[in-house]
Amino acid sequence: MKEEFIETQNYIKLYQSFQGLKKLPRSAPKMGLGFGNFGLGKTFSLEKIAAQEDAVLLRAAQVWTKNSLLSELCIELNLDSSGQASTKYKRVVDSLISEPRIIIIDEIDALLRSTKYDVLEMIRDLHDETGVIIYYVGMEEANRKLKKHRHYYSRIVGFVEFQTICYEDIEKLCRLSTLEVESDLIKYFTSKYPNLRQVTVQLIRLEQYCEINDIDTVDLQTYRNSGAEYGDNKQ
Repeated sequence: MKEEFIETQNYIKLYQSFQGLKKLPRSAPKMGLGFGNFGLGKTFSLEKIAAQEDAVLLRAAQVWTKNSLLSELCIELNLDSSGQASTKYKRVVDSLISEPRIIIIDEIDALLRSTKYDVLEMIRDLHDETGVIIYYVGMEEANRKLKKHRHYYSRIVGFVEFQTICYEDIEKLCRLSTLEVESDLIKYFTSKYPNLRQVTVQLIRLEQYCEINDIDTVDLQTYRNSGAEYGDNKQ
């Protein structure tokens, strides 16, 4: 398998959501939320967009406090991370006002619990005071959980629900394989597997089988004969 980024339908929707937020005026709320099941390319899409937009990309952690988050933000923004939380907060606000940066927080689910609401509220304050885009991404329950906080939810303008991968996404992935994958196998992958992570595993197993057996083109029958689906590659 080649190491290459795939512009899936989910990535395209997420990218368009960011572009929509960038067009909003300074005074408008500019929060976004992407949510969906695992293996749908959320993290890979975020990494790609973060690189394109020179955004700050953080992964929320269960151990985050307001102080530890501010320290991470100071480091990402090349600011002094010493001192009290209030001092670091002012540095971050001043920096984001003078040089706006998009802030992306992955795994937001870690903050959607009562013991972490103070961290979530501080992020909201940063958004309100600086006007920068703040984009959250989490699992499928993130949207429902955030709805409980109306004052917060009202600031979320961009929504992207990550969908099960489609035929076109799997076709793009199969082009990265060392094999030529026939359409009947792509259709089978589409009906059988809901995310690209699982299909990637199947392709890697299939490549191993085909290398041993000197096969360049694979269809559904070859796949079934290989035993790749069950991790039992036949030789």
